[in-house]
Amino acid sequence: MKENIVVEIKVNRVKDELVYSVDCSSEITNEELEYYLEQIIKGICEWKPGICTETIQSFNGIIKKKKKQT
Repeated sequence: MKENIVVEIKVNRVKDELVYSVDCSSEITNEELEYYLEQIIKGICEWKPGICTETIQSFNGIIKKKKKQT
């Protein structure tokens, strides 16, 4: 990976499927990656508001209990 890339998201067409990959620097923490991805999504929603308001109706998920650090 190039030295100046912190997070890189790619989507490629492979035959009839879209395949995505997310690469990030080994120096980035999970918290930083989460923040950067959140900001990318926020930017996309501001750039193309219809993507966020018209297609995302609701989302349900489970949050796992945080593991204790030892």
